[in-house]
Amino acid sequence: MKAEATNLLQWQARFGTEKACLEALKQKRWPEGFQCPKCGHDRGYWIAERKLFQCGHCRHQTSVTAGTIFHSSNVPLVQWFLAIYLMASDKGGLSALRLSKQIGVSWITAHRMLRRMRRAMGDRDSLYRLEGLVELDDAFVGGRRSGGKSGRGAEGKTPILVAVENRGKKAGFITIGRLEKPHRACVFDRISGSQMALG
Repeated sequence: MKAEATNLLQWQARFGTEKACLEALKQKRWPEGFQCPKCGHDRGYWIAERKLFQCGHCRHQTSVTAGTIFHSSNVPLVQWFLAIYLMASDKGGLSALRLSKQIGVSWITAHRMLRRMRRAMGDRDSLYRLEGLVELDDAFVGGRRSGGKSGRGAEGKTPILVAVENRGKKAGFITIGRLEKPHRACVFDRISGSQMALG
């Protein structure tokens, strides 16, 4: 699903307060309303001071940030949300130093935040699987070298496999992976089972 383009002013208007960030996070985690992760009961009580729900049945307490990149962080959500926007909109790669200056945290805090965000992005990609009609092609990557053999037998080239979902007039998800050797057996090993994950 493609997200709607948002500029910084629109982002700040939507997520400019801690309350707005909390509400967005609650809606994302429980779009149909709170459901206890322990017993499955659908009634809970919001404890604002601790930013958590307490189940009305088993009394299990669930933090709104549990299981997210925000968990056990002392950085306010409003700064986290701004960091996410800056990281997603920066095409050149956001450094810890730059992030620390833009959201007002120390360099080490910015570094930890970036590490959590990058790990979450990597974990997200591993959840996808290619489905339906999938087209495959192999290629070799590597710079040009003077002399020697060219094409498939050239030295210093890395064989890769590209797989993409065919969705009629447009492409779906795509994955690219390195092959040990450009042989049929290696290609089959790469695309079979769980190895079809993106990344």
